[in-house]
Amino acid sequence: MRHSSPSASAVAFLAALACAAMPACAGEAATPAGPPPKGPIVHTLLGDAPGVEIVGNWTSPACGGRNFARNIRFEDDGAYAAVDLMSPCPVGTTCVTSGLVSYEGIWSIVNSTLQLRDMGGTAAPGPHPTEFRADDKGQLVDSGCPYTKGLTVPDGYDAAKVTPKVTR
Repeated sequence: MRHSSPSASAVAFLAALACAAMPACAGEAATPAGPPPKGPIVHTLLGDAPGVEIVGNWTSPACGGRNFARNIRFEDDGAYAAVDLMSPCPVGTTCVTSGLVSYEGIWSIVNSTLQLRDMGGTAAPGPHPTEFRADDKGQLVDSGCPYTKGLTVPDGYDAAKVTPKVTR
């Protein structure tokens, strides 16, 4: 069975969007388009297209039934890792655990959604995100909870401690 990498799928998905929006791809003469599309622009092999660049760090504050922030990192090879900031140990105290729960897995693009599957490791408390959609603000949304590019770093922690890491 042949599998394409998520980054190739992402490029193909965005390229299809770009080509559909450009008459020259369909063999028609290019005509001036109307106003530029709303939302973020992603650079593809066929030029700029509306979309979201998935690879990198994303964060979401407490949302819905989840009362803690979550950091998630998507790698370009289809791997992802997440850190749930369930109850970070306050500055100046000693804790039995760090309060940071990590897990990882794989991701792929299926139609217009980003699908996640946990893989290996110990079972971290859930629920974990399983499907993201992009919105017109450049955010990824899981179960109504928005994720933006970046990291949540609790007081007393540095970014390296809360940046999700794929262990492979």
